[in-house]
Amino acid sequence: MGVKILRSQRLYVKDLSLKDASFLLELLNTPGFIQFIGDRGVRSWVDAKAFCTKLRDNPAIHYRVVFLQSSDIPLGIISLVQRDYLPQPDIGFAFLPTYSGMGYAYEAASMVLDDYFANHKAPIFATTLEHNVRSIKLLLRLGLTFERCIERDQQQIHLYKKDPWNH
Repeated sequence: MGVKILRSQRLYVKDLSLKDASFLLELLNTPGFIQFIGDRGVRSWVDAKAFCTKLRDNPAIHYRVVFLQSSDIPLGIISLVQRDYLPQPDIGFAFLPTYSGMGYAYEAASMVLDDYFANHKAPIFATTLEHNVRSIKLLLRLGLTFERCIERDQQQIHLYKKDPWNH
C-alpha cells in the first residue's frame, strides 16, 4: 500500500517518517508545544529518531507532517490519537511559531478531518487545556463543539467533538 498524501493548494500532508526527526526535534521543543501539549523530553536527533519510531510503531497514534507545497518545508503536525478514555480518536495539531496565524493549521486539519470522515462514520474528538485560546478557536472553526470538562493527569481539559453527520 502506498503512502497517502493529502493535498491543498498551499500544503500537503503525509505520514510521519524517520526523515522528519530533525523537524520533530525542533517542534517538540518550541515553547508552545511544551506549554500546551507537554515536554516529551526529546533533546537530540537520536531522541527524535527514537520518538518517531515509537510513534510509528504505536497503532493508536497517527502523526502526519504538514509541508508547504511550494518548498517542501515542514510546518507542523496533525495527529490522530486513540486515547484510552475516548471512544474515537482525538485530533491534535502543533505548528512551528513561524507558521502560526497563517491559516495553515486550519487548512491541514480540514484535509485530515475530510479524510477521516470519508473513511469513518464515527465522531472525532479533541482535547485542549482551557487556557489554550488559539487551539479552542481553531477547534470551533473546524466545527467541533464543546462537550464538557474532564480531568486527566491532575489537569482540567476541555473535550470537543464533531459528528460525521454534521461534517
